[in-house]
Amino acid sequence: MRIHRTSAAKSIVAAFVAVLLFLSGTTLSSAALDDWTVLVVKDDYQPAKFEPVSGAYLGAYVIQDEFIKADMNTFNEVTGKQHASYFRYVGYGKPFPQTWVDSVIAAGAVPHIAFEPNNGLDEVEDNAYLREFAQAANASGVPIFLRYASEMNGTWAAYSGDPKQYIEKWRLVHQVMEEEAPNVAMVWTVFTFPEQSITSYYPGDEYVDWVGVNVYNVVYHNNDLRNRGDKEDPLKLLDYVYNTFSARKPIQISEFGATHYTVTDNSYHIDFAAQKITRMYKWLPTLYPRVKSIFYFDVNNLVNAPVGRKINDYSITNDPIVLNAYKNIVAKDYYLSKVTEMPTEPRQELLSVRGLHFDNKGTLYSDVDVFRQFLGLKVDVIGSRAIVSSGAFKKTYTIVSKSIPKGFYGDTRRVKGLPVRAIANDFGYKIKLDISTKTIQLLKK
Repeated sequence: MRIHRTSAAKSIVAAFVAVLLFLSGTTLSSAALDDWTVLVVKDDYQPAKFEPVSGAYLGAYVIQDEFIKADMNTFNEVTGKQHASYFRYVGYGKPFPQTWVDSVIAAGAVPHIAFEPNNGLDEVEDNAYLREFAQAANASGVPIFLRYASEMNGTWAAYSGDPKQYIEKWRLVHQVMEEEAPNVAMVWTVFTFPEQSITSYYPGDEYVDWVGVNVYNVVYHNNDLRNRGDKEDPLKLLDYVYNTFSARKPIQISEFGATHYTVTDNSYHIDFAAQKITRMYKWLPTLYPRVKSIFYFDVNNLVNAPVGRKINDYSITNDPIVLNAYKNIVAKDYYLSKVTEMPTEPRQELLSVRGLHFDNKGTLYSDVDVFRQFLGLKVDVIGSRAIVSSGAFKKTYTIVSKSIPKGFYGDTRRVKGLPVRAIANDFGYKIKLDISTKTIQLLKK
């Protein structure tokens, strides 16, 4: 125990020294400033439908949890927390799930429907079926999250492969919902990877209410003992989507799961699941304030997944250690138990950026897009230099580039960095630091 305390003390001292040097302008030849989070307050942010002012809606998928007989009230009881929303999958062409929606409402929650055109996009039309589905959603009288055609950036969905058609059909569904079901918030959800195709499927800000991402922690990828995933940080798996869209849209973690048993090695990984769950839910409030809802995927895929995917057990109710990890971490007030109408007037909103910063000789650098998206500055890159402008003032800085681990598959992200402190000083920002959370907030002077 003494060793652990000494190690923690050393970490705090190192962070404190790094901060002092950062503030004084002195460089530090170490990685002490790596993995910090930059926070910025955005004025005149336009909130989305049902977006909470603070906190995140707590949700789950339990319809296939045989251990609790798929009962939402039982799930609330065993986790010690009322959940704000529950979700289920509905194939395009299937009727609106009225009975299930009624049971969600009876459990004190609101529905989240993953609406999937599993026969391809050609069947999606503005017709009687889609209009009646929307009208039924409206008649429910409660907010509904409609997650249409998610994980399109992968290769496993019937609606993947044609971004142009995908966007066309998304906008069609959005238009119908806007006309028939104003209580529906459209959620555009991708899988964590592949990243390179994600933005090509984005329908546009005016057609999307929330942006979602599905995140899973597994010990092995694709049932392959040689393809380990046990070192992957659930927060890093979130970073790309979060950094790309959170400045303008609330983020929903539409599905999150951590395996505690896998057939790949026929072994239990209880501590693995408990640690990943704890890390995800512990740090969202501080480091990812734009995550406004999260849904746990409470399913034993060994029983419930299609053939070929019966690999991992993500359920939390059948193991007391995993259940207690979830129960303890979601107990905090930050995780909201009720979805309600929220103010839609423009407001101030706290933004954050993760995974796009690095230390270079004691100086913190952030990617050029951070200054564009989060500070609203114009940045023109010309070779190894960047001209940064606010309109009234401009200055040229030297770009320092570095490859940063993405957090999965050993991939890296090439970051073109600019000095945070120098730009903050030059463009009228003061810096507020919190050593305990490794956050740097930029505040207008």
